[in-house]
Amino acid sequence: MTKKRLDRWYFRDVVDTSSRLFKVLTQQRLRVLAALLIALVGVLYWWWPGIVGSGEPTAEPSVLVVGNGDLKEAQTVVSRRLVEEGLTVAWIDAPASWCDVSAVLDQTEIQPTLGIVISLDAPISFESCDVSPELAAQKVKESLEGLSVTHSVVVTGLTQSADPVVNALVELGQVVVDPEPLLAGVDERVDCLWWDDCVPDENGIGYVIVRDSDGLTLAGQQRVARMIVAKVL
Repeated sequence: MTKKRLDRWYFRDVVDTSSRLFKVLTQQRLRVLAALLIALVGVLYWWWPGIVGSGEPTAEPSVLVVGNGDLKEAQTVVSRRLVEEGLTVAWIDAPASWCDVSAVLDQTEIQPTLGIVISLDAPISFESCDVSPELAAQKVKESLEGLSVTHSVVVTGLTQSADPVVNALVELGQVVVDPEPLLAGVDERVDCLWWDDCVPDENGIGYVIVRDSDGLTLAGQQRVARMIVAKVL
């Protein structure tokens, strides 16, 4: 082989090797960039509610909860679940009667930026109201619509008494969370859900107790909290 041909062969081999190496490195870099982009999109999707609506915790929280009874007892668990989603939360005590809810909402200085959650214990919630359930529901609905929030949620089903005001709110198109299908009676065993800390029975099958003589257990509160968060986001 002449020196001229040898130079051509050697140069072409070097170029081919360098080209292949460049392509491999470029493909690897593109894969890394694509993976980073996907991870960034996932993080933004997960935290977006908190980014756009976290709010100032006391005056302008993401979520305002107006509750009494069992929901008030679950305040720590519900708040923790909201905070885990990047949201801030403020609580005020709910009145006993639906007839007083509008006044509470109109008078509060707290202005939630994303959502409001309301829960009153039945049956006192409607028995102490001196107007029809339909009229009480209409007033509550008007007050909720006057707030600058994306989501308003009424929680029911925490007691065994049906609430006619909540039924009227449903007729008006109000979003209602009813965790009753996930709850049970006092000391009644129920099947585990994926997040529960289960207790094995005599056959090794896991169960939880969601309500005892003091009210909702931690497992019961977790179920209520998760259903609320799912509607607020």
